[in-house]
Amino acid sequence: LFPDGRLDQDLQQVDLRGRNSWRLLMDEVPSVELLETQLVNAIAPFIINARLKPLMLRTPERDKHIVNVSAMEGQFYRNFKTTRHPHTNMAKAALNMMTRTSAADYQNDGIHMNSVDTGWVTDEDPADIAALKVQQERFHPPLDIVDGAARIVDPIIHGA
Repeated sequence: LFPDGRLDQDLQQVDLRGRNSWRLLMDEVPSVELLETQLVNAIAPFIINARLKPLMLRTPERDKHIVNVSAMEGQFYRNFKTTRHPHTNMAKAALNMMTRTSAADYQNDGIHMNSVDTGWVTDEDPADIAALKVQQERFHPPLDIVDGAARIVDPIIHGA
């Protein structure tokens, strides 16, 4: 299901499961996957951001930046939400709330904290479904990883 050395177009490990995490309903998400998703998307950024502040305060520059990489899944204002992947939705929502809560405090010390949505840069469907969409519909995500990277560095370049 995870062939050794086989990477996708973005150099990520190929996942050959017929039904991946992206397709799961709440009662289908394994506890370990829920915890891993929270650790990667909310807990680790919290720890990193908390530990960065004292280090950043030691530097003489006034404007410093922290950019947390979020996704549309973490947004509450959207009118449509699929019933799928609630664990990724809640992890990104937690990241956004951490940024929302802490950004003003960090701003007081000249640290600009933002959460940035990279945009739709990958097709998270299982590999066989994604390949079928390319073949039948010529589907590709509207943005690529360069677009996503540009969105991440934009607050730094434009001083937001």
